[in-house]
Amino acid sequence: MEQLPDLMTVAEVAEVLRLSDETIHRWARIGKLPYIDVLGVKRFRRDVIEDLISGQPQAASRATA
Repeated sequence: MEQLPDLMTVAEVAEVLRLSDETIHRWARIGKLPYIDVLGVKRFRRDVIEDLISGQPQAASRATA
């Protein structure tokens, strides 16, 4: 896998996971995908996304700062 940025946008996460932007927003809203609020914009930690891709179960429950 190519190197991903440390903080990813909704569009970047959607592209990597091959999901729609709407699905990423919904998963964030219901807590399935933790995010960091940066001035009102959702950002997702690369390591959490990589864990999700690799199938590690703690990825969706990991707290973000």
